[in-house]
Amino acid sequence: MNYKEALEYIYSFTDYERSGKYTRDRNENILREVELLKQLGNPHLQYSNTLIAGTKGKGSTAAYIERVLREAGLRTGLYTQPDLHTFRERSQTNGHLIGEQELADLVPEIQAAVEKVQASQQYGPFITYEIGTALALLYFARQHVQHAVVEVGLGGRLDATNVTQPLVSVITSISYDHMSVLGDTLTKIATEKAGIIKPNGLVVTSAQSPEALVAITAIARQRNARIVRIGATGEDPAQAEVVAGQVPPLDYRYQIHEQREDGQRFSIQTPTGSYTNLTTPLLGAYQVENATVAVATLEELRKQGIEWDEQALRTGLAAVHWPARIQIVGREPTIVVDGAHNADSMHKLLRALRTTFDPHRLLIVLGVNKDKDISHMLQELTDVDTIILTHANNPRAMRPEELQALLQQYAPGVSVRLAETCEQALDLATDLADTADLICATGSLYLAGEALRWAADHGDAQAASEIEGVDH
Repeated sequence: MNYKEALEYIYSFTDYERSGKYTRDRNENILREVELLKQLGNPHLQYSNTLIAGTKGKGSTAAYIERVLREAGLRTGLYTQPDLHTFRERSQTNGHLIGEQELADLVPEIQAAVEKVQASQQYGPFITYEIGTALALLYFARQHVQHAVVEVGLGGRLDATNVTQPLVSVITSISYDHMSVLGDTLTKIATEKAGIIKPNGLVVTSAQSPEALVAITAIARQRNARIVRIGATGEDPAQAEVVAGQVPPLDYRYQIHEQREDGQRFSIQTPTGSYTNLTTPLLGAYQVENATVAVATLEELRKQGIEWDEQALRTGLAAVHWPARIQIVGREPTIVVDGAHNADSMHKLLRALRTTFDPHRLLIVLGVNKDKDISHMLQELTDVDTIILTHANNPRAMRPEELQALLQQYAPGVSVRLAETCEQALDLATDLADTADLICATGSLYLAGEALRWAADHGDAQAASEIEGVDH
């Protein structure tokens, strides 16, 4: 089997990620995955892992943890989704994407195991995501990974990744997304995410709204699991819940000391001491919060035998790279690519852009998926100078004309232009912008991937270096 044939097999199953039509009947997801991995020899039990759920920040937090452990000399695995350019991005060992032939060589083994499970007629059909998850977990075993950092796909409780037995469960920032599947309140969404907490286990949680935090704490207490909380220096938004005994007090606090276009400098107060003058190249205050979640997770991993030292921590945080997260791909005008795809992430993105860059004018190239909370995303754009509406080459993408009608309703008065493709939109934006302006392509990771390929074609060396082929 070659790589093209392997991808055709993987995508021959129902792919909710591309269609956006997630089913509510997901109760068999984990049962199918357990049986599939059993047929493969339970590869996920051959190494330790960290499991990360959340609405935002999962990928960045995973990247921080993996990079520090790699700096410490461990052989690491990293499973994330979705991909920007190629399916191979989802399965990485020691910072390297799975090779095309490596992936192709594993698929016949997966195929044989799938056929055995389906022959039993105990479960419904597999989906693409479950096949990809099994592939990554098998690949890590074959690569003799010591510790894998695994990102949850959707929710947590019923996600295929929840078959793993993590040393630490992590829940990053929770906001409204996938409400048709996970629920229409933060309590319901957080309860689904908290499904990754294991009995007698440990969960590290990012700063959360009180509603989400109470739900996470309730699940942790039901399962006799210890909870480690992260927050900024200063007042805790959940202080009333702390006083009432509904949630525990903060364990780790971070403070940002400097925010520049080339990175941020910050410190972290831990239960036993502090780390000062830490740096990260990832921009936005929320990336410091993600880094703090990573540090808390790493300290808990070290208690369980996953060794690293402070030099590895400092080097790893400073060296981490995570594409399409306020990634600068052009100058004069400054051009940034970001994957913000819900209202909360859009709010934080715009605040970070103005704080970090202080642009003369802000031009947004926007393409969103139809199944997102578009109205609230658009309400965050009322003070943008110009919006160029476009769409990614994806069946979930909303047409620019439809988006324009919504924009006139939720963000009236903003200057609007339309472009058929992301490439045309960015060309138009650069024509409209002056050298002191800032252009940001955002709205979905699918659009972000296309924007990065545009940047690579226009001479951005970083964007070009990180594109190892494009799947079509």
